[in-house]
Amino acid sequence: MLAEASKPELLNVAFDMDYSWPLHGTLNDVLLRGAPATAFKASWDDSRKQFPQGSLHLRFSDNHDEARAVARFSAKGALAASALMFTLDGVPLLYNGMEVGDATESGDPALFEKVPVFWRPKDRPPLRQIYQSLIRLRKAYPAFCNDRVVWLRNSDENNLVTLMRLDSKDEFVTVINFSNRPITGWVEVMHDREFKPVRIAGMPEPPTDGFPLFRLGGFDWRIYHRTVK
Repeated sequence: MLAEASKPELLNVAFDMDYSWPLHGTLNDVLLRGAPATAFKASWDDSRKQFPQGSLHLRFSDNHDEARAVARFSAKGALAASALMFTLDGVPLLYNGMEVGDATESGDPALFEKVPVFWRPKDRPPLRQIYQSLIRLRKAYPAFCNDRVVWLRNSDENNLVTLMRLDSKDEFVTVINFSNRPITGWVEVMHDREFKPVRIAGMPEPPTDGFPLFRLGGFDWRIYHRTVK
């Protein structure tokens, strides 16, 4: 299920899986093979070159071609991957059962079989609340629906992804720890003291001060917001 509808008359649609796959594959490189988090920007840059400016890319972290994200990355790692896909440009995809952390595989030979979603898997965070909150955020702010992405410098670019989504009214900074250990760091952004954390249902209450400094546990992530004056 796609998280939101877009305006096809305004944007070129780039849903070709061959071009969406590299960024998805980078998740495996970073989370499983030790590639630096800077690989995400490199992959993003490369895919953007394949299409005209303003193309709308499909963003996904889970599909039927391999083991489910919660099995590959752990529940927290899979959620960190989703946080990236939901805050990048493009349209995020919720694949069969992602909203509850279902690990049931549906690839060959089960691809064309009926595979019920296991709605109550054990030891999962409240994923449905978290995804609903992210979807509401995207619907409420047009900054998430344009193609403007600014990758921000941070204190540990091997493990941290920091990016901004913005328009003339709002700026959002996403901070994601793609390592399994705690990190204390900073992000370089203008007007840093004006940013406040966004409350995401189902996630721990974030500190209300300290930005652009932050402390994140393994695979933790946060979103910060500033209203442009």
